[in-house]
Amino acid sequence: MLYVKKYVTKICGYLYDFLDIILFLLILIPKSLYFQKVISPTYFNYKSILNPILFSLLMIISIGFLIKRNLRAIYLYLMDILISLLYIGDIIYFLTIGDLVSFISIKNGFFVETISNNLLNYGLTKHNLLLLIDIIVLFPFLIKYYKSQYKQLNLLKRIFLFIICLFLSVQPTKSYIRDLNIEQPGLLKNMSNKIYVGRILNGINFHLIDGYNYFIRNKKDTLAKNYSESEIKDFINNKNIDNSVNSFTDKGNEKNLIVVQFESLQNFVINKKIEGKDITPNLNKFINKSLYYNNCFYQVMEGNTSDSEFIVNNSLYPLSSGTPYYRYANNNFNSLPKLLGNKGYYTSVFHGNTEGFWNRAVMYKSIQFKKFFGLHSFNIDEEIGMGLSDKSFFNQSFEEIIKFKEPFYSFLITLSSHYPFKNPHNTFNKGDLKDTFLGDYLSSIHYADEQLGEFLEKLSDSGLMDRSIVVIYGDHNGVPYNYINEAYKLDNIKNPNEFTYFMYQKVPLLIHFPKDEYKGTNNNYVGQMDIYPTIANLFNLKNPYMFGKDILGSSSNKVLFSTGSFIDKNILYISSSDSFYNIATGEKMNSSSLLEDMKNNYKKEIDYSINILKKDLIK
Repeated sequence: MLYVKKYVTKICGYLYDFLDIILFLLILIPKSLYFQKVISPTYFNYKSILNPILFSLLMIISIGFLIKRNLRAIYLYLMDILISLLYIGDIIYFLTIGDLVSFISIKNGFFVETISNNLLNYGLTKHNLLLLIDIIVLFPFLIKYYKSQYKQLNLLKRIFLFIICLFLSVQPTKSYIRDLNIEQPGLLKNMSNKIYVGRILNGINFHLIDGYNYFIRNKKDTLAKNYSESEIKDFINNKNIDNSVNSFTDKGNEKNLIVVQFESLQNFVINKKIEGKDITPNLNKFINKSLYYNNCFYQVMEGNTSDSEFIVNNSLYPLSSGTPYYRYANNNFNSLPKLLGNKGYYTSVFHGNTEGFWNRAVMYKSIQFKKFFGLHSFNIDEEIGMGLSDKSFFNQSFEEIIKFKEPFYSFLITLSSHYPFKNPHNTFNKGDLKDTFLGDYLSSIHYADEQLGEFLEKLSDSGLMDRSIVVIYGDHNGVPYNYINEAYKLDNIKNPNEFTYFMYQKVPLLIHFPKDEYKGTNNNYVGQMDIYPTIANLFNLKNPYMFGKDILGSSSNKVLFSTGSFIDKNILYISSSDSFYNIATGEKMNSSSLLEDMKNNYKKEIDYSINILKKDLIK
């Protein structure tokens, strides 16, 4: 009996020496599960998230083994406070804008603004206060535990425990990260959907990855070569010499600006019929009233839709790796909404997805949109795919726009024609394309076109159309390379090659003026980078940091891409194969010193733009 008592006493002694760790786990596991339940109201499964939680907590515990027991208890207590406050901040942020806190949102003040405005509504709830109650209750115990006698493990044993715990936590966490990278390549780098990362890897791991991105990955040089600020400014000054006044200068004076970014809209669908029915009847009709550019190329990179928004509102090139919306959301910009806002315009942006997707809520503050109508601003009465249906989106957006004091700038981003193009409201007869990727894509475009048509009709009926300049363009491709043969077959393309594929990467660009002025088709080669400079001339805005051209006042057909590809005069260069083509005939051209010089000079121009972002040169 004495032996048993001695044995129990010994076990209790061991447990007491590790009581701080035991309590840390017993407290933080339920807190973490509660947090995951809040940010995953529909998809919560404690079995799938429990292991990532345990491994992240074990990682924190492993560091505690490197310090003495009494100090370890203080360390774990402070980590409990930090994690609890982080969870509360994330919960408020999530309930407000549907996102998780990031270092970028903290730096640019958006987090503080959001928390201060919503603390009473979402922060001081009984559930959130329960996340803090243990901190108060445990404080007297911490003091007693700190002062109590204990048998200190020697340094070698502590290092051994540190290595074992770190290995047991890091290895499976790396496996979860690898699986997520396979499922959604680039997600952890560009953080387009932070809430999804938090749901899969748990909140602690999300913040660790976000910290790594902010302090390490995003500080590393991109593929762009470094250039001095003076050299970049010399280039900009020389470029702006060509920006002369033309007949379109200030044509937008006192007029509203309405820009619609149409999801996944490619140019090859325009004026095309399936089974005798137009795919885009409303766009076709509006083209006949507008100035239509049928050779406009999208210029996005990894950021896809967010890159398109960035290009059109800043005329700076996107990154070859990552996205400006995440990496450079704290920069200064001479953006379109900023300059129009300086002229007294009310600037707003509308999108039927969560505010945190692509870090929009943070970025829109940086480029100075006055109002962001995100998912929380709409009545979610009909959903398609990733968010609010285009029908409801356009209806509700119009009801807001019609109330704005004029002049205003409204930027609308559609959603229903987003991949994977599974829309239950599609009634379009796809004919032989039924049950094909292309058929689903065309059907989604047809649905979105119908909703756009109703929106344009409302603009016309209300009189806004005659008081506004309306710009519509596609953001990026909808048919990826592995399905492009379906489009070739539809267009009866024989023997396609890389030139054929490149020429399919066009999106429609429409500029509509009041009273249908200046309508017609322009065949010049242009890009999304040219939209802002064109608008800037129309509204007499001065911004030297634009890398595109005013397509209403220039006959140049130069279009550069962040990949290094370019179009200029009759030349197309495709960087992936280091090949030159005659863009008029599609015939391959032999390289020459002149062509190589063009390639190198245009690569330098791209690098200048990237340097502006990296060094935050816009003041």
